[in-house]
Amino acid sequence: MLAMALAVLLACSLLGVAPSAAMADPVDDGQAAVDQAQATLNDAEARMAQINEEYEALSAQVDELQKKIDETSASALEAQQAMLDGRESLGEVAVGEYRNGSAAGLLAMVLDSKSFADLLRNMEYATQIMAFQADEIAKQEERKRAFDEVSDELNAQKNEQEQALAAQEEKRAEAEAVVEEATGRLASAKADHAARLAELAAQAEALRKQKEEAEAAAAAAAPKESADANTGDREPVVGDDEAVASDPDDSPKDDGDKGSSSGSSDKGDASSGSGSGDSGSSSGSSDSSSEGWLSGTASAYGGKTDPSTPNPGTTATGAVCDDNSMGVAVPKSMPNYRSYFGRTVEIKYGGKTVYATVNDCGSMGGGSRVLDLQPGVWKAFGFSSCRGWGLRTVKYRFL
Repeated sequence: MLAMALAVLLACSLLGVAPSAAMADPVDDGQAAVDQAQATLNDAEARMAQINEEYEALSAQVDELQKKIDETSASALEAQQAMLDGRESLGEVAVGEYRNGSAAGLLAMVLDSKSFADLLRNMEYATQIMAFQADEIAKQEERKRAFDEVSDELNAQKNEQEQALAAQEEKRAEAEAVVEEATGRLASAKADHAARLAELAAQAEALRKQKEEAEAAAAAAAPKESADANTGDREPVVGDDEAVASDPDDSPKDDGDKGSSSGSSDKGDASSGSGSGDSGSSSGSSDSSSEGWLSGTASAYGGKTDPSTPNPGTTATGAVCDDNSMGVAVPKSMPNYRSYFGRTVEIKYGGKTVYATVNDCGSMGGGSRVLDLQPGVWKAFGFSSCRGWGLRTVKYRFL
């Protein structure tokens, strides 16, 4: 009788119904409870198997996308450098025209021709000069188009990877939910189901640990800091007591320049020679997605406008920091900061996008600054000195 009573109670706990005098056969109800427990475990195991299969597929997708991102990042850095070099070349052409009055000189040369033969020769010479200038502008427009194209491709790949990573998080959460649901439904089940339930819990725990192990492996494989590094221990160009300029691209359209000392007076020399319409930026496909993007204060260092950093200096990875280096430093307070060495970071400010390489680290205000930009980076944003950049709020994400 005791066994029969226990069977009735087990059936009630599993099926969520109270004992009733209307039950005709307690033995049948006890068997139904066992069958229900069996079905619950079968369903949970099937769902867990499907989750594991989908998780593995997502892991493979993330790894494959990272390979593509690494390749595209290298292409983006090359296209960006070609565009910046072209912009500098056009600037030199524009300055030369202004100083030498080349347009007026060409006109005078044609008008001063002594003979018809001289006229034809001088006109041909003037035509070649103008054709060269037009060709340089066309080449720069092509460099800008190539940069925009690779930037869009890179952002599309990164957004796809961020979505796959988010899906992985959902699968981990779903695995935990399967275990919790099965545990709740089998709270009163017989002990012979405990092993199967424990296996489900172990699988869910394995998914949680997989991410932790990957992060630990990345930290262990991170390169050591160069013994020759001399750019880390330095006085900041701008102290933490100075105001942080907000990103003008985030300001309402009718606010003008309110709330931001965006350093417009510092941009004059950087914009010269950009008659081709080259803005040095790419909106990229990331504008339609916030996946993976962070925001924080970026400072500037290095080069001839930084009195506290050797020029050239040697970064934590052994790279050179000089007046044209396209690198950034990350704060040492960031967890596993060395694991970011060598990665490309995408930075947005003022409607412009610049790609840089993480090759240095520092105290950076105890972590109050998320990035420290080297000269090539803040020049690409249109600034001419570390102090001109100052402290500014940027959006960024590691690729």
